[in-house]
Amino acid sequence: MVEGTLVKSKGSPALGYGFLFGLIQGVIQIVVGLLITNLHQPALTLPLSMLGVLFAFFFYFLAGVKAAQSTGRVGTGAFSGLWTAVISALLSLIAAYSLATVNINTVRQIGRAVVEDAAKRLNQPVPSTADQFLLGALTISGLGGFALSMVLGLLIGALGGLIGRGKTSRHSRIYDTAIRVTPGAPKHS
Repeated sequence: MVEGTLVKSKGSPALGYGFLFGLIQGVIQIVVGLLITNLHQPALTLPLSMLGVLFAFFFYFLAGVKAAQSTGRVGTGAFSGLWTAVISALLSLIAAYSLATVNINTVRQIGRAVVEDAAKRLNQPVPSTADQFLLGALTISGLGGFALSMVLGLLIGALGGLIGRGKTSRHSRIYDTAIRVTPGAPKHS
């Protein structure tokens, strides 16, 4: 072991912390989504949405800090934030599609009402492909949100990694010190 390097733990700290904080963040996003959907209070939609975004940023950052503390590398923090975003987005996506499937008739009625309202405002007939267009628009916006989450998770995780890299875990420091202090310990290059 080279002096001054950190101990590599078994497994990936980026994936481990990303999975843990992604699960927590995913559950929070599901709860916030259910609150927004079921409260029927338009005045609360924006504050609850912003709260969900702040929680996401917090968990991307925290995952980056914790992962970087275990390896001393900013890249580990960045990938931990990325994994947090991926896991939480997948959980939210599964929950959203599950709820939409269970309530498919309500989803269709709301979608049809939106299309009819838009057509009426534009003084146009409702196109026959309106349902397919609406499904395509929802899919594209979902994929765009997923991609944005991944980019933000990577960037905010890297920021957490910058802060966490200098604060390595106690176990890594103790082991590293023991290797340097042990007389006759072989020094690997």
